[in-house]
Amino acid sequence: MDEQARATSVSHLMDLDEAGQAGEGANGFDDQLWVLLTARVDTPAQAASLPEPVWVYLASRWLEWEVGNGGFPQAAYNIPEWFELAELGYRKLGLDAAAALIGRARRMVTAGESRGFIARYIGVLFAQFRESKLAQLDAELDSVGWWADDVRLAYVRKNRGAFRSLDEGPTSR
Repeated sequence: MDEQARATSVSHLMDLDEAGQAGEGANGFDDQLWVLLTARVDTPAQAASLPEPVWVYLASRWLEWEVGNGGFPQAAYNIPEWFELAELGYRKLGLDAAAALIGRARRMVTAGESRGFIARYIGVLFAQFRESKLAQLDAELDSVGWWADDVRLAYVRKNRGAFRSLDEGPTSR
């Protein structure tokens, strides 16, 4: 049987992970935590109202995965409001070079670099992404230590109490 235990709450997930039963990979600990938290949080303001380890996890993962899927241009198009909190999150994870890259991207977005992402057809939109100055930052991802999954999950596990506290009060939408 290769099926992993499914958590019914964040606290339950922390318990499963401590017992080595939450699993890794698809539908493992990280994926289950993501699903449980994004069921409660839609915006950086909502995230920032939660304990620091929770918003660090959410903001850093949201931006990392958006950039990983389609580069900084796609992230700027889909979630520009998360850049500032993600930059802080990467700093909290000790990934200062990646945080500095996010800062550069954030300033470009603030200066209007992503305003040109308007197209009626997806192919044209992707061409706009490729031609943007933001796309040039994608070449630096590996050199700045962008891929933070392992660091982020170690941080979550070090701060389990902050995540468990979510189930103690009315934090869901």
